[in-house]
Amino acid sequence: MQARLKEICLFGSLDDKQLDKLNQISSIKDFKPGNILFYEGDDPKNLYFLLDGLIKLYRYDKNDNINILSYYYSQALIGEAATLQRTPHQVTAECETQCSVLVVAFDEFEKDFLKNPDIALGIIMQLVGKIKQLMNTNMQQTSMQKLAGLIYENHELFTKLKKYKIAEILNMAPETFSRNLKKLQADGVISYDKDHFEIVDREALSELFACCPSYNQ
Repeated sequence: MQARLKEICLFGSLDDKQLDKLNQISSIKDFKPGNILFYEGDDPKNLYFLLDGLIKLYRYDKNDNINILSYYYSQALIGEAATLQRTPHQVTAECETQCSVLVVAFDEFEKDFLKNPDIALGIIMQLVGKIKQLMNTNMQQTSMQKLAGLIYENHELFTKLKKYKIAEILNMAPETFSRNLKKLQADGVISYDKDHFEIVDREALSELFACCPSYNQ
């Protein structure tokens, strides 16, 4: 498991002794679709790092309707804000697909690792990334900008998930999603079929983030 830990972005700077210690307080667990990592209101005891799969965070409104707040996929801390603040989780985390998750006992992790500047910086960057994602979500973006951004950052999702699920992650109508995806392929930006998905022109894809005048909303 030490080799697997070394591959995780947060822990790449650790030496063998530190990795051995981390190994002692950690486990990699596999979860099935529908499994819950934690419920809203639970006291946080572990640090969760998503290695592979798709997890949705949600809470119930006053009418007991589910309000999906965000999705996370691969190489992401889940619920770390509550864990770091030692406050009850404000959301429920549920696996949408088969997931592999690194579970770390937080008391021991805090004592032995949070004083490491590289790990502390890694956690800060995770939080900054989530703030950036939230800001992008709240910005007025075209459907093409949303799609281009997801492809640029996580094109692997397009070989793992059904199209309707990716459209749901983007909060986009399936018809709009399919139309924009076909447009990108027709313009030579991406290439895909049912078995593969490839970015052909990464520069052109990145340019779509800022302005998409020739694409439909």
